[in-house]
Amino acid sequence: MESQNRPSVAQSGGQPTPWVEYKAPDGRVYYFNPATKKTTWEKPDELKSEQERLSVWKEYAKDGRTYWYNTETKKSTWTRPAELGSSNESPATANKPPAAQGHAAVEPISTKPAIVSTDLSQRGQAVRPSSPTADNSRRVIHPPPALLERARVPRREYRTQEEAEDLFLNLLSTHNVGSDWTWEQTLREIASDPDYRILKTLQERKEAFHKYTSKLLDKEREESKERMKQQREKFFEMMRQLPITEVTRFRKVKILAADNPAFVGRDSERFFDEFMDLFIRDIKERRRLVQAESMRVLNDHLEGLKLNAKWTDVKVDLLAKFRHLLMPALQTDSSVPMDTPYSYGADTDPEAGLSLLDFMDAFERAISDAERREAEARQREKDSVLRSQRQHRDAFRQLLDEYRAQITPASTWTQFFPLIKTDQRYIDMLGQPGSSPLDLFWDHLELLEEDVYRERKLLEAAMRDVGFKVQVDTTREEVKAFAVDFYKVPDMYFDYIYEQLLMKARHKKEEEDERLLRQRRRLLDDFKYALYDLVPPITADSTWDQEKERISRLPEFRDVADETASREVFDKAVEREQERELTRKTHRSRDSDHHKRSRSSSEVAGPPDSRTVRPRTSSDENTNGHSETLHQSGGNGMSVDDNDSELEEGEMVI
Repeated sequence: MESQNRPSVAQSGGQPTPWVEYKAPDGRVYYFNPATKKTTWEKPDELKSEQERLSVWKEYAKDGRTYWYNTETKKSTWTRPAELGSSNESPATANKPPAAQGHAAVEPISTKPAIVSTDLSQRGQAVRPSSPTADNSRRVIHPPPALLERARVPRREYRTQEEAEDLFLNLLSTHNVGSDWTWEQTLREIASDPDYRILKTLQERKEAFHKYTSKLLDKEREESKERMKQQREKFFEMMRQLPITEVTRFRKVKILAADNPAFVGRDSERFFDEFMDLFIRDIKERRRLVQAESMRVLNDHLEGLKLNAKWTDVKVDLLAKFRHLLMPALQTDSSVPMDTPYSYGADTDPEAGLSLLDFMDAFERAISDAERREAEARQREKDSVLRSQRQHRDAFRQLLDEYRAQITPASTWTQFFPLIKTDQRYIDMLGQPGSSPLDLFWDHLELLEEDVYRERKLLEAAMRDVGFKVQVDTTREEVKAFAVDFYKVPDMYFDYIYEQLLMKARHKKEEEDERLLRQRRRLLDDFKYALYDLVPPITADSTWDQEKERISRLPEFRDVADETASREVFDKAVEREQERELTRKTHRSRDSDHHKRSRSSSEVAGPPDSRTVRPRTSSDENTNGHSETLHQSGGNGMSVDDNDSELEEGEMVI
């Protein structure tokens, strides 16, 4: 192994070159330039023959074996091409396995050769470069031969993955890897360290690297914050010792603190802005406290101010007693404008105090408080009056409750007034706005009627359940006995409820009588019309005894069920027939006279005209009689109690 790693001086054409040839532990040959400190797996041009430099074949090594790649045909072979000559065989060719040495022809291994990796963990893999220029740059290996010797040191053992990660982080810290380093930069620094391979995969190493840089960045940020905090404190302490005001600018502080070590140029302006914000806030807070205390003194003095006070009088009093509460500018000369700049001592704040506007605000608040007190007093008085009126109404309602036994739903104010006219509770209600005693009396009656109605409904429900009915002749004792047994009605409501029940009974009886009367009239009318429809019809000479047998067979006669009433209807019908007969005789006599007068006139006057006179017929009489009947009856049904209803159908009255 030592003979393999022993360096040999490479020569080109018998001339020494700066390149030294080495053999790695895996048998691969590499070259190191002590002058430039560069390492490469590819044979340098200084070591190549003229034929090798001009040939399209490029020499590479993989797993300790040398192979050649044709840049034109894109083919590779383990056998040295003939155009390169067999005498200049590469040292790596001697390490070719016996199986490969027996081939005389070119043996292609792949269509594309592998590219030589720059990672030491992948030194056993050779990769084809995309171009000869890029191939040289990518195959350069930075670690010198001494680092390769150190790589042979055995790695430390670890028990857990966390311990391995800690060892890798310690490796990064040992090599002083910075937070701004890239992974490629870090790799060149730690690749030759034995602990580099303590994490098995490249992904684990990168994750540990990013974790290390993140922690380092956090630590640097914390240290930067701490340094910044110390610088800020020193700057603030310097500012507190300078003669500054709230209007001081940075350029003035820059002149005053130019030689002070706490004045740092890069962050001084930012520190100045922060300090001035706090400084101005502190000044304003002190002014606010001074003004609040001064306003408290003024408000205490003006607390009992009357409502009719005037500002001109109060102003003189306030300036005489509290001039020291004014701003320093107003204490010296009141005629100087408030926006005029003044020069005061270091402990004097020209704006620490009150202005005349503050005095006026205190006066206005005092007047507002006085108005509020006056309004509250008036409201209390109004509430007292309303409370008294409400108490009077409540007392009068109590008076009505006391006379509850004497008041019924039918009571009137004229009946109740003599009972209470001398009572003080009634007298207190007189002249009071709102509800009058009469209104409260009617309200009481409405409530009483509601109670009576509710009790009556309950009593009627009990009567329906038992089947008890109040008739017109039902006595008070009978209803009282029922109420005692089934539903107890208050004594104060019983008489009124009994009267209501009797009233309802009378109303029902009247309705029933009216219904029966209408039904009787309807039956008699039906019987009358049935008489008119008899065949043969009744005549003026008909009598009840003659027609009784025929009439008794009529269903309308049976419905009436009263022979006396039926006979009255029959008699009126006969009378009507007699009147009709008399009317017909009168018409015939009048027509005869008219005919005689017409004939005598025609004999005297000459021949008659073309008009003819039609004699009156029975149909004309019937038509005239029917029209007269409709006129007399008014188009309504006929009734036995009405003379118009006695006219027969089609009868005419002259």
